[in-house]
Formats: sequence, C-alpha cells, structure tokens
Amino acid sequence: MVQVVSDICGVHAQMSASAELMLGMRVRGITREDVRDALWRRRTLVKTVGLRGTLHLLPAREVPTWMAANRLRFDSERQRYVRLGMDVKNLDRLVDAISEVVGPEPIDRPELERELEARVGKWATTRNQAWAGNYPNWPLALGWAAAAGRLCYGPGQGGRATFVSLADWSGWHEEDPHEAGRYVLKKFLRAYGPSTVAEFARWFALEQPLARRLFAESPGLVEVDVEGSKRWMPVAGANGAEPPHPKAVHLLPHFDVYVVGSHPRDQLIPSESALAATRLGTAAPFAVLLVGGRIGGVWERKPKGKKLEVRVDAHVPLNRNQRRSVEAQAERVAEILGLECRLEFGAVSLRPHL
Repeated sequence: MVQVVSDICGVHAQMSASAELMLGMRVRGITREDVRDALWRRRTLVKTVGLRGTLHLLPAREVPTWMAANRLRFDSERQRYVRLGMDVKNLDRLVDAISEVVGPEPIDRPELERELEARVGKWATTRNQAWAGNYPNWPLALGWAAAAGRLCYGPGQGGRATFVSLADWSGWHEEDPHEAGRYVLKKFLRAYGPSTVAEFARWFALEQPLARRLFAESPGLVEVDVEGSKRWMPVAGANGAEPPHPKAVHLLPHFDVYVVGSHPRDQLIPSESALAATRLGTAAPFAVLLVGGRIGGVWERKPKGKKLEVRVDAHVPLNRNQRRSVEAQAERVAEILGLECRLEFGAVSLRPHL
C-alpha cells in the first residue's frame, strides 16, 4: 500500500473516504481500516498539506522530500500575497507560533486557533472572502509550516482535525528544494507522463520558469513525439509504456489522482462527453467511470444503514463484460467501506463536489 502511494505521487485527501477508495481500488484486499492503521498506528503514511496546497497522504519516508519540493513555490506565493495586500510578516509570525504550539500530542483546530490568536493577535483569526466562503488568515500559514517540517495532521478527535509535530510523529530531516524538485518531476513523469513543462507546472502549482529549470537540470529524460506533441518522459520508460486496454472499465472516486494528473485534458475528457460541457476544464470534482482510460460516465454512492447504494451513469454503451466489471468494482467499493453493495445503472446528476 505504501509503495502504491509512492508510485502515484501521493493520494489526494481532502475527502477521507475518497482517499481510502483510491487506495482500496488499487491494492487488492485492503479496506479503509488498513489505510487508517497505516496513518494513525503504524505511521507509515502521513497526512499533510501536499502539492498544490491540498491535503495528501504521503509515505512517511518521503515526506521531507515532498515538503522540500513544496518550498520551491514559496517565493512566488509570497509575492502574490503581497500584491493582494496580505501582511506576509504576520504569516511568518504564524509559522513560528505554530512551531511553538504544536507538539507530540494532538491539538485540535479550535484550540490551535485560540493559541495562535493569543500569540499573534486578532489578525490570525480575521476572516477574508475566498472562492468558497470566508476564511481566517491563520490556515494560510499551515502549508508553509508543513513544508518547513513543523507539523502534519494527527488522528481526528470527535470529527475534528488535529495537528501534531511532524518531527515527533514520523521524523524529519532537511533536504535541498531543487534536488527534491527533480525527484518529484521524475516521479510525476513515471506516473503520468509523457508530459510537458506546462502540464507539470500546473500539476505541482509551480511557476513555469522554475518548472522549466527542473526539466533542464534533470538527467535521464528523453523527448518523445506523441501524435505530433513533443513531450518528455524518463529514458527507462520510453519503450515500456503500454496504452490501457480499450475496453477496460474503472470506477474512480472524487479527486482521484489519475484524473488530476492526466493530460492532455481533451484526451482524458472526450469533447462529446457530458463532463466536457461543464467547461470546468477538469473532471476531478466528479466520481468518474473510465472506459479505456478515458472518462465514459459518472457514478455516485450513498450509504444507507449497512448497505451502500451505488448508481453508475455510463455515457457510452457498455457490453456485457464491461457491465460485469462495473458490478465487481461496485462490490469492491462497498467492501472497502465495510458495507454491502446495491448497484443500479441510471442517471447521475453532474454536480461537482467543490
């Protein structure tokens, strides 16, 4: 399981159930309890602020590398905050305050907020309008503190997120950000390549000049032609890539890393797809049905008692074997979540999960 997390460049964890399904659909026999065990008991996985500033599960042994690579974007991020009128010095003070407050024992979000306000003042909890509501200032410092190795997420307490010292939780050591960036680039290309500078920069939320530098400084890459598009991949994989079986079907949960990492988008999301009509430019906010590696529908799940109702809306015709495969995967989804499956095929509303 930990090796799979490494191979796919971490698991998007904004939604815990989606993270558990991403792993369960890739690792035979595990359930959500195995994922939780790796996170909170064995600590072989760590939940923290990862690439693009979003929550990810990462292998504990790789967290210092990913955090060092995340620090590559901080100069441009600071400049952006300054242009927005943000007091960046107060954000630095918050990072220092987080280091003082967070320790080996979990501290929940309300308590952390109170402690930060006591040290930094009301500015820490002043709320600002953001894309999906009003948010206080202090969470902006979480990503910086995480990338500096000061904290990660701890086990939930009564439905509340907690934070712990990363050094105490799973260990910490310093790494060079540029060397770490080259490591991340090669991991990305092995998982989602062949790719381009622009696509990697988008995936890692990095300025393109810096992404271009990482490409130039990374040995062992080769330029390949993919249907007229010049792209890059590791030399070791240049002759070993195989296309997905054209009839293979897969159920992927919201924000699955395959959907987030795959480019070009017009290859992943066919122009005739109903998802293309949403004009979001991404299918990540949807639970999707893949057909031959491309999006061929959506699905949803609703727990009801001990049962999980799964509805699959195929936007392309499915043959008998494909429908059987969907049935088996729906059963697997329910198994991961510890429920019994009830599957039906029918319409699913295209409401993105934001």
